[in-house]
Amino acid sequence: MLTSSPAPGPAAPPAPAPLATSPDRATLAARMFTRSIAREHGFEPLRVDGALPPDLRGALVRNGPGLFGQFGQRYAHSFEGDGLITAVRLDGAGAHGACRVTASAGLTAERAAGKLLYGTGLAWPRRVANALRGRGKNTANTNVVPWQGRLLALMEAARPTELALTADDITTLGETDLGGVIGAALSAHPHRVEARATTFNFGVEYGRRTRLVAYELPDRGAARRVGEVELGFAPMLHDFIATERHLVWLLSPAAVDVPRMLLQLGGFAQLFRWRPALGTEVIVMPIDQPAQVARFTVDAFYQWHFANAFERGDALVVDYVRYPDFASFGNLADGRTQAGLDQGRLHRAVIEPGARRFTSAELLAEAVEFPRVHPARAGQAHGVTWLVAAGLQQVLAHHADGRVRRCQFAAHEAVSEPVFVPRPGATAEDDGWVLTLVYDGRADASHLAVLDGARLEDGPVARAWFDHAVPITFHGSWLDARA
Repeated sequence: MLTSSPAPGPAAPPAPAPLATSPDRATLAARMFTRSIAREHGFEPLRVDGALPPDLRGALVRNGPGLFGQFGQRYAHSFEGDGLITAVRLDGAGAHGACRVTASAGLTAERAAGKLLYGTGLAWPRRVANALRGRGKNTANTNVVPWQGRLLALMEAARPTELALTADDITTLGETDLGGVIGAALSAHPHRVEARATTFNFGVEYGRRTRLVAYELPDRGAARRVGEVELGFAPMLHDFIATERHLVWLLSPAAVDVPRMLLQLGGFAQLFRWRPALGTEVIVMPIDQPAQVARFTVDAFYQWHFANAFERGDALVVDYVRYPDFASFGNLADGRTQAGLDQGRLHRAVIEPGARRFTSAELLAEAVEFPRVHPARAGQAHGVTWLVAAGLQQVLAHHADGRVRRCQFAAHEAVSEPVFVPRPGATAEDDGWVLTLVYDGRADASHLAVLDGARLEDGPVARAWFDHAVPITFHGSWLDARA
């Protein structure tokens, strides 16, 4: 089983000694977005402060860039970092943690050569040669998700990378096309529809005809292609959303600069352009009639992430975090500039495909990101959205009735995406545990914080500590080991 417990080992390490002074927010962000993992390791005991819930049994697995450079040379953008899987396994009494850089074929080749072979930080002739030969590195650095007992690390510009989470360690098995189904890429953001017992995803295939391809990954049976849509330009497309009957994309005008890409001019961030004159295209694909796509264009905006979506008669209700433009992409290069991310607002859109109508209204007038909902509500109407707020210092619960509840973390701490784990048999949407990986800048170490979803304001009921810092993690999944 993926979540089997490790063999008994040495005692958990002592608490790290706090630094003399607390870092400011810019220093916190720079550490998370620029410092490579100091130590890789398999599962080790973690020191626990507080009491872990006895009914919380399984593993939280998270993904993000773990290497920001090699051989004395920095990567040009954090998105080029090699993926790091961070896992915390809980057995109701204790915690064990592991951190492993994903050993992609590209990274393995670089380590054997003793130099960088890929990326926009290379000398121009090498970059052009890689582009002409179609050579790149699958960094697998954005998300990690289970499917049919397998564990897949994802980034949107490549195929999935399969991992094995054993009792003792995390190992890389290699890239997979899921039985010949996946084309050039599978996005980092699959979305499950509980009513269909299926997870949906997509990939963008670039070329003379850039295509968006939709995929279905059922709980049982083989993966398959659902349908495809030809696009009018080559986009930077990060996420989408699914309801019980439809797949929805909001295709913002963040376009690959094809001439610069072909000629490999400039750094990673310069390979994309914001083209607001194109507007944002709304694309709706009926799952059971994928050829009957509805598409129309509205005024330009950008979004990184969706929370959830559901059907309301002939309309689709979509909750997402909306930005006025693409400025946040550049801000994420090294985490030092937060201005772009501060523009993200939780919105609710109502899409009427038949009438080609799209309206969107702000639900929360503050900066938020990384939205999640109760896993059983995916594709259905939901009552609670979990978010990160206040510059990575709060975990927030936004209720459908407008109520907002918060857990405020210390000024020297930075939180990650909240993952909600319901209690067995619970009926209320906030009856469960909220898990977030926290970097403590004063201790210069990271820990898993466990929050009671119904009592966020009380703060963590338990913290399970690594003896080192973990770089920024973008997304992750809970692997449940409970009966």
